[in-house]
Amino acid sequence: MNKTDRRILFFLLILFLCTVIFIVCLIYKIVTVKPISQTHNEDIVQNKDEGRQLIIDQYSGEYEVYQNDFIVKSFMTYNEAVEFAAGLKNASVKKFGGNQWLWDNTAQFNVYYENSDNFKDFSDFSEAVKFCRQNLGSDIFYRKSNKFIWNSYEEIKKSFIIKNVPSILQYPELARGCEVTSAAMLLNFFGFNADKMQLAEEIEKDTTEYVNNNGNIFYGNPNTGFVGDIYSSAKKGLGVYHKPVYRLMYKYAGNRVIDVTGCNFEDLYYFINKSSPVWVIVNTKYNRLPEYSFEMWDTPDGRIKITYSEHSVLVVGYDENYIYINDPLSKSPYLKKKKSDFINAWQQMGSQAITIYP
Repeated sequence: MNKTDRRILFFLLILFLCTVIFIVCLIYKIVTVKPISQTHNEDIVQNKDEGRQLIIDQYSGEYEVYQNDFIVKSFMTYNEAVEFAAGLKNASVKKFGGNQWLWDNTAQFNVYYENSDNFKDFSDFSEAVKFCRQNLGSDIFYRKSNKFIWNSYEEIKKSFIIKNVPSILQYPELARGCEVTSAAMLLNFFGFNADKMQLAEEIEKDTTEYVNNNGNIFYGNPNTGFVGDIYSSAKKGLGVYHKPVYRLMYKYAGNRVIDVTGCNFEDLYYFINKSSPVWVIVNTKYNRLPEYSFEMWDTPDGRIKITYSEHSVLVVGYDENYIYINDPLSKSPYLKKKKSDFINAWQQMGSQAITIYP
């Protein structure tokens, strides 16, 4: 066999081996590839609470839906993404390439403790703080802002007053507008262009008509929206509580707004030490009210207990004896109120509080 024959034989051998390898790969692919329906069944994410099944979609839409921090589907519009995510447990929506959650129904507060990566989820800030205090050295991470916002180890000063907080009067335009006026002070302090009249227009309203049936009152729910007329005390009305106000401020300050309702008043000192004023609900007496100051209403959402003395102010400081406030009823900023009385009034109104993190 000459040199040319050997080359031809070697070429044929290589060609044969390549053909065998190709056939083996083809057979393997045919045997192992699953039908489309079977593949989809294995990619299903089950929502145990609602029994819904969600097939993972591989296309990249503008808005991504996550469940338990794993992407499950994407959509071209925000409304489609939110509608889909609303049927899931622990779901969230963010824009493709973005780093902020645009919509989220997961537990918002993660408490990291024991100087490690261990953390516990809480939907309520007050519960997160309680756990944090029981585990010294803990930090609270707020998912919406993607920041650590509170901890149990920083030293809190015995007194602290935030400087240059704007003071805005609710009168004469807003007879019942203490809540939105105090919100305007807080938003303006952080540089957000929020006019009290614009906030009064934008605050959610509960338009339930007032009915008094032989002393049994049926009216709106301040947890749902502003009850009654915000502009005139000559007309029927009451006010609004923290949830609608939080949603209103969120339109301006976004993920920096934190609803800190339900915690101890002393827990608010942490935010004041960070120069973050705190919006609160108290009463016009700045002390605990007697029971006869309250009455019961029936509302579309159930029975509630209210007082016409309800009032909202902005807490701007504290010391050992006093709480300092900007009151939308007073021309004088930095009013001081006896600490124990003020806290009693605040607790009696449900310990409602909102702040904006720096």
